[in-house]
Amino acid sequence: MPTTHTTALYVFSRQREDSLVTLKNFVTLWNPVGSGKVMSLGSFFISFMATVASPAYPMRGYRITVQPTGGTLAATSEICAFDNKVFSPAAEIRYNNPTVSGVDGAIFNSPPGTVKDTIGEIQQVDAPPGFNPFLVRPGEGVVMRQDIGAPGHYWNISIVWRELKG
Repeated sequence: MPTTHTTALYVFSRQREDSLVTLKNFVTLWNPVGSGKVMSLGSFFISFMATVASPAYPMRGYRITVQPTGGTLAATSEICAFDNKVFSPAAEIRYNNPTVSGVDGAIFNSPPGTVKDTIGEIQQVDAPPGFNPFLVRPGEGVVMRQDIGAPGHYWNISIVWRELKG
């Protein structure tokens, strides 16, 4: 038996999240210190709709090392398990601009369109692309955010992750 095996696979999804002029934290995934799990990020799925013409302010993913606060804590019913016979996820998901600190380097950039009345294609961002998994250990997480934005840019965001038991 491997030292770490998958206990469950989950997805969380939000639609039509509007940008702000200032920084906005769209979604965080946090692995609580006492979870006893390691999380492996699968992919991020991102699309946008521009109702205004503006500069391209990308959605970016970052690793975080301080537990997010505020915003809205997602209920278990908002998180989809790929197998409905598994336990509730250990991950804590927050949305609606939670407060985030302890931000490390960016994992990816996903640019929006700049032309009014355009809808972008769905971008699948593997985190990070390559052959090794991107692990989120207890006391770590990720945030999807715009450092600056433009109201009228709406984002659809999904995040897929595995929870592993060591």
